[in-house]
This record gives sequence, C-alpha cells and structure tokens, in this order.
Amino acid sequence: MTDFAQPYPDADKTADKRAKDAPQWIPADAIPSRRFLIPALAALVFLKIVNVFFAVPLADEGYYWLWGKFPDWSYYDHPPLGAWMNAAASFVFGDGLLAIRLGTLATFAGSLAVLGWWTKRLTPGLRGPDAYLVAAGVWLASPWLMNFQSIAFHDHLLIFFGILAAHCFGRLVLTMDEAQGPGWHWLYAGCVSVGMAGLSKYSGVFLGLAFAAWVIATPKGRVLLKSPHLWIGASIAVAMQSPVIYWNEVHDWPSFQYNLHDRIGYTHHDSVVERYYDFCKNFVLLLSPLLFVALMRFVFGRTAKGPAAALQGIGRFAFLIPSAVFLALSFSTSVLYYWNIVAVLFFLPVALLFMRSAMEVRLHMLWGIAFAAMALFNSTFFPLTLLTGKSISDFNISHGLPEIAAIVEEEEKRLGADMVVTTDYRTASLLALTTKRTDIVHLGLREDMWYFWFDPTMHKGQNAVVLAYDRFPETELIDTVFEKTEVIREFTVERHGFAIQHYWLVYAQNYSGEGPQ
Repeated sequence: MTDFAQPYPDADKTADKRAKDAPQWIPADAIPSRRFLIPALAALVFLKIVNVFFAVPLADEGYYWLWGKFPDWSYYDHPPLGAWMNAAASFVFGDGLLAIRLGTLATFAGSLAVLGWWTKRLTPGLRGPDAYLVAAGVWLASPWLMNFQSIAFHDHLLIFFGILAAHCFGRLVLTMDEAQGPGWHWLYAGCVSVGMAGLSKYSGVFLGLAFAAWVIATPKGRVLLKSPHLWIGASIAVAMQSPVIYWNEVHDWPSFQYNLHDRIGYTHHDSVVERYYDFCKNFVLLLSPLLFVALMRFVFGRTAKGPAAALQGIGRFAFLIPSAVFLALSFSTSVLYYWNIVAVLFFLPVALLFMRSAMEVRLHMLWGIAFAAMALFNSTFFPLTLLTGKSISDFNISHGLPEIAAIVEEEEKRLGADMVVTTDYRTASLLALTTKRTDIVHLGLREDMWYFWFDPTMHKGQNAVVLAYDRFPETELIDTVFEKTEVIREFTVERHGFAIQHYWLVYAQNYSGEGPQ
C-alpha cells in the first residue's frame, strides 16, 4: 500500500538544486505603493464597468444570445454551456445584451475568489489587503482578461472553470504531502471543473490533457495511477460531454466536422510567416508584454518553492501542449490568439509571484489601462481602425445598430415583407439582439446555426427585405434563391463625420425554398 505521507521528489532534480533562489513568497518590494495602486486600480475598475455596461455589442454576443433562445443539447460552433447560461440570464434578468453580460461578472468574481486564496498563501509575511489588490490589478490589466471576462462569449466560462480546475488540482497536489494523504475531493472537483470547461469550449480538453501529462510524466503524478479515484474522476469529466456527443450523433457530427476538418486550412493571411507573426504578436500584446515575461519564468524558469509549485508542475504542461498544437496548426490555418487561453490558466492565480519588482507591476498596469482605454473608445464611441486605413467590418457593424434596425423595420412594414433576411450571420445576430427578435434569418454560404433553425421549404414563395453590405453582398446567394431582387435603399452609418459602414436593402421576391441548407 502506498504511503501518501512520504515526500515526493521533484521530477527535475537539477532544477531542485538550482532552486536556492527560486520564488517562494511574494516579497513586499513587489507591491507598488498605494499612491500608485489606488488610482491605477480605480482606473481599471472603471474601464471594466464601461466594458460590461456600455460597450457596443459584438456580433457573436448576438449570435450566442440567439442560442439561448433556441435551447438545445449542443450547437454547431461550440458546446452548449454558454447558450444555457444565456437562456438562464435572459429568464432571470430579461432580454438583451446587459442580461447576458451580467453572467461575466459572476465568473469574474469566482476567478477573483480563487486568486484571493493563492495570494493569501503566497504572502504569509504581509498584512493588509495590498497584495490582493495588486494581484487583482495584475489580473485586470491584462487586455485579454479585461475583454474576455466582460463580453458574453463562451471564453469567460472557459476561463473561470479552467481557473477552478487549476485551483482544485493545485489543492490536490498540496494535500499529497500531508499526513492524511491526497484529498480526493479536490481530484473530483477538478475533474468536474474540466468537464464544465469542456462544455464551455472544445479547447477545455487541453486542461484534461495537461493534468494527464503531469500524472504520466512525473513521479508524484504517477502515484495517482494506482488509485481508482483518478479513473473515476476522468470518467466523470468525459461523461459530462454526453450532451455534445448526443447532439452531434443526431445531426451527423457537424460540430466535429467543422472544428476538426472544415476550419483546417482556412486562412486570411498571405503566408506562413504572417500567420505565426500574428498569433505570437497578439498572444504577447494582449496578455501584456510584462505578464508574458512572468509567464516565461513560470514555464521555463526555476521551480518555485512553496505552494506555487503545485500549480507550476501541471501549468507547464498546460502551456506547452495547447501552444504546440496551435503553433503546428498555424502552419496551414489562421489561428486566433485567444484560442490558446488554456495556456495561461494555471499561471494566473500565482502570476504576481513571478513578477520581479514593483516596477514590472506598475508598467504592466499602465499597459493595461492604456490598452483597455483604446479598446473601449473603439467599442463605445468610434472604431479607431478607420483612422489607420485598415477598417475592420467586424467592429464597424457593431455601431449604429438602433439606426439600422429602424430602417430595416420601416422598409419591412412599408413593403409588407414576410421575412427579414441578412447576407451574414453577424448582421443577422446583431439585428436580432437589437430588435429582440428571433425571426431574423441569415441566408448565406457559411454554415451556422440557421442551418438547423431555418427550414427553407416552410418559406417558399415568400418575399423578404434583405440587409447586405460590401463584405457579403446579395450576389453571393440571394440573387439565386429569389425570383426577383431589387435594391430599394442605401444608407451609411456615420460617427463624427466619418463613414463607418455602408449598407443597402434589397427587396427579394418569391423565395424558391432553396438555399445552402
């Protein structure tokens, strides 16, 4: 019988010998003075509030709001947890953008609770709230976290349950050196958290793979292989994915086909070098350059002494495995930096420990304030990308939504149209969210959830008002599935004298009942 009370050696004994100067406790000289900390933290909190309550909706927020209006076991693009949460938020708080964004505050609060536990354990010699306030400021100052824990994407759920899984597995590792042996309840809690992360986004699987790699690759981890608890916990995490498996099986595996096949090879870059450059640049800048340096210390530096080592061991695998996968994928496919959020989740609760000085903390927080202010100006007042000559339609179409909705509904009423249709899922989603209507239809070549919601045969012979714009004109599909199409109105959304996005409305008559579906 294994004696779990025995100390377990580090896998890397060379690193252990070099650990004389390894980080153990957050030192007082890493804490900026309150003269800097209070105003900096106040600025970050203010920017967080603006982000949640005042930033214009993003297209995918409207898309996921619609998911909540059509409850299902899973969905085409992602697993179902985000849709289920949006449905619950709409039921409790009412319809609209604010209701679904309130859920991000709950997951953010949960993340801060985990952060508080680890910060307290890493500052035994410090009194007062300063260390925790700094740790929270470091968290908020990452543009990545500021953004994705404020908008109603699935990522805020993945971040929270990933952080929770890291916390539970870290607590499990800490208990393995205690007299009573492993706290199996932490193992089960961690496995359930991994299951919830998997129900949030498919990349949640990397959390399970990271823990499995640590179990197999380290002496301490391999001890767990002898226990049935490990296998039961893993089975629970896998069984929690049954809604996703069931929905895909019923619909002939469309989500797996899309994510594991159809997206592979898609690129909007001109070369492999551009793909790697964009992925790495955005990862560093939106995590923040100073926090990225701390992350490199966490992954490749000396093994920490004290509680942080419990996260560092698994966290190295959590960084290396998904990063290697996405870097390999970037050879042929445009990969977005935030797909790799799992890479930093074990690091975040102890990030402050790996920042060497108060100067690093100050520079990181100033970076976050500047970046968040710029991003929020872009998403509340005016898309700054227009000034660079590289206008991004994904941002532009989020502006002027009440004006767009009023024009569309005016023409719908005037013409007595049977349907309101758009040529892009983004504009359909934003129009649906703005009007709080679930009958807005996307007809285009891109497969999405309308492929499952919209039955073309039920609308044969109907007339439609179609909203189109330059990126997705009506010639892509509308002209071929309606007997007659006519441009009836053109308009441009403007802000402060600048044209943001040009649209036109098409009156499309006698729908054939056919389409990409």
